[in-house]
Amino acid sequence: MKLRFYFSFRSPFAAISLYRLRRLGAFLSVDIEMLPLWPEVMFGGHLDNPSDNLFKMSYIFQDAARQAALAGISREPFDQLASLIQLPEGMNYKERKIGVSLGQENWERTHKAFLYALEQGKGWAFADAVCIRRFDFDGKGAADVMDLEVIRSLAESVGLEGEAMIAAIDDPSINTRMESIVRLGEEDGVFGVPFFVLVSDDAVEKFWGNDRLEHVLMQIQGTSALPSLPKVQLVKTVR
Repeated sequence: MKLRFYFSFRSPFAAISLYRLRRLGAFLSVDIEMLPLWPEVMFGGHLDNPSDNLFKMSYIFQDAARQAALAGISREPFDQLASLIQLPEGMNYKERKIGVSLGQENWERTHKAFLYALEQGKGWAFADAVCIRRFDFDGKGAADVMDLEVIRSLAESVGLEGEAMIAAIDDPSINTRMESIVRLGEEDGVFGVPFFVLVSDDAVEKFWGNDRLEHVLMQIQGTSALPSLPKVQLVKTVR
């Protein structure tokens, strides 16, 4: 049985899932393939960007805060982000589509850096470090994980050579691997993250969202009752 785990460092829900999967012993025996994707490369590049929809953005971090708390992760960073996105009073939404401007984002850089870490046997550790720093899971302050200096620092924090990771971002072999993941994501019909594809001998099951992890585990265990997963805040990593 294999679990394809599509994630993005951009998504708070994917970050929560990744943090949980690295710490939940219930998934330790599962062969998990980590597959990075982000909005610009999903669905042939035609995926709607969540930040273009003010209503969705005003909801996302509120829900992420709830899901983080249920998982045993501090909800405070998400509550702070949610407080920054308010619906304006008296807005005529018929005039134009209202979104949240996030400026230029180079998510390709961070996800290709992850592929280098994966090649070096540090995929889970690096991805975990990125999510922790992006969303401040440890209370030590958030950082721009697209910044090269931050990427270099995160690489070194998990025992990788920072300069080698930066150089690998432009390596043709990394680009080829990324393109193959994009194609696989299209074959699997990935329209958002986190997205899970559970492949067994006789079935392929798909699940979307961090709040579907229990459903994924139920399918893996072959039970009819939804399992309860423990909180992960004080749990050691198992991957």
